[in-house]
Amino acid sequence: MQNVPGFDTFNAKRLTAGEIANSFVMPPSFASIAGGDHCYVIGPRGSGKTTLLRMLTGESLMAWSGSESEVFREQIDYASVFLPADELWASQVTRTNARAAFTAQMLYALVDTMMYRAKAHRVQRASTHLPVLLTHDEEVALARQCASAWGLTESNPSFLGLQAALDLIIARLAGGESFETHPIASADSFALLTIGIRAFNRLTGERDRRWALLLDEMELAPGEIHALVTRFVRGGAGDLILKISMSPFDRYMHYYGSSGSPVPGHDFQTVYLSGQDRRDIYSFTSGLWRESLRSRGIPWVSMPRALGTSFLSRDPRARRTTEEEMKRVIVEAQRQDAAFSRWLRDRHIDVNALETLSYNQRSATVRKVFPLLVFRNSVLDFRHGHPVRRSRKKHLEPFTGADAVMTMLEGNPRWIKTAFAQMLNYFDESTQTVGPGFQYDALVSLANRFEALLRVLPSKQTAAPAIPVVDLVDAIAVHLHAQNSSEFTADPQNGFTVDRAVGQSAIDSLIMGLYAGAFVHVRDRRSPAVLSDFHGQRFRLAYLLAIRDRKEFPLRLGKDVSLSRIVKQMERRRPTAHPDSVPLELEIE
Repeated sequence: MQNVPGFDTFNAKRLTAGEIANSFVMPPSFASIAGGDHCYVIGPRGSGKTTLLRMLTGESLMAWSGSESEVFREQIDYASVFLPADELWASQVTRTNARAAFTAQMLYALVDTMMYRAKAHRVQRASTHLPVLLTHDEEVALARQCASAWGLTESNPSFLGLQAALDLIIARLAGGESFETHPIASADSFALLTIGIRAFNRLTGERDRRWALLLDEMELAPGEIHALVTRFVRGGAGDLILKISMSPFDRYMHYYGSSGSPVPGHDFQTVYLSGQDRRDIYSFTSGLWRESLRSRGIPWVSMPRALGTSFLSRDPRARRTTEEEMKRVIVEAQRQDAAFSRWLRDRHIDVNALETLSYNQRSATVRKVFPLLVFRNSVLDFRHGHPVRRSRKKHLEPFTGADAVMTMLEGNPRWIKTAFAQMLNYFDESTQTVGPGFQYDALVSLANRFEALLRVLPSKQTAAPAIPVVDLVDAIAVHLHAQNSSEFTADPQNGFTVDRAVGQSAIDSLIMGLYAGAFVHVRDRRSPAVLSDFHGQRFRLAYLLAIRDRKEFPLRLGKDVSLSRIVKQMERRRPTAHPDSVPLELEIE
């Protein structure tokens, strides 16, 4: 998948452990991720999955100097082995070679962690998480045990010798050599890993020490690897726990059936990095704001103070609009908008006597529609009581202010850091503010870069015309825009559900959009822990996409439209496949 220039500046793959730790802002979900259970960390691209897993490694934990760091260094009593997904796993022509590639890289990463923990006899123990003392003779004995179990040629019995032998296997796999009969392909991958772990624990006198395998970007792994991981989560050894990051859709989960599959809440915990609780988003975004100020050398100033408050604020003391201003907007809308005037009349609401409404009445009516009225006022004029699009833009109000900015950035660390970096270029030190125009420009720039990323996402080639992700996104946004900017209704459609009439090409586009973060799964009590089937599920567009010209929509949920209806509207406008579509690299079987 291609990267859009400037959009991956904050990609954790390219940072050292020290760089990750020095800029780490702990989200509320980190405590759950760091716990002692198997854990699936589910979120789209850029949502911080890699950072969260890498913060569990010894190197990052010891480099972390935050106020909570000492607590977590004590709490995390397992040794972590970080393993990113690799194209080599998927490029193998046989299932056994795919397993061999996965196993070889996993064992290589294990030896890396062994070397890190055993370096305590050469450097200060205080600089190592879970340090151990291992003599030269013990290292030789350990290397020989592992080499024998893993089918490696023993030429140099040491940690470096093990890695050299594994490097040779990886190179031969990349060259296309078959490993059908080699132990590293024929034996159970996790059994080989556990052999190494237990041998290390015995020699270091820590027989009860647990280890964690941190598997990043599992959506890129082939089905054979998913099967291995799923079986281990369900019934693997107790001295090894798995921390797995993946996209919001598991394309293999439904193949395994319910019997024998891991049970959420029993076999593993699930942490979602999209569609988070508003309080969690506020806490995390505020932390990244503080870090952004610190990195620029700007004295602390709160986000509401610097960015202003917003009509989205739920705190009356912080809300930009007073009761008098709210009344002014409602009175103006009543005067201009015939449909809204009828809506008020049908509910016997006198705009000149709003103070006579009870709190519950006001919440259920006036406060409910007020954000929609602000949105409509920003994009519409009225002629003879009917809405028409403004000839001059007036977009700032619905999309600026601290609450609106936080809502649009959705707790996505890559988006947050990118937006704040641009906003702080225009920080006025005399007023300690970033003007609404600069906020708006930063968000528009970010949305445009995100759209550029969506345009280069691959499309699956099938008998039916492929639907590029950006086409589906735009079709949904246009529908939502029309819903919110035509005849007034208090409950316009702002989300969509996947019905049985939706074709596979739209599902494929939805999968890629979820991976990229363009779509957000709206979860409820009935939602599966790991999404494997879309039918009946509710989704919305990422709020960052709401700011684009002629595709604006409010930053709130509402009624849903069936996705098949959107697709039919799109097909009437677009009868042929998109000329720029390319083959889908992440093949969805």
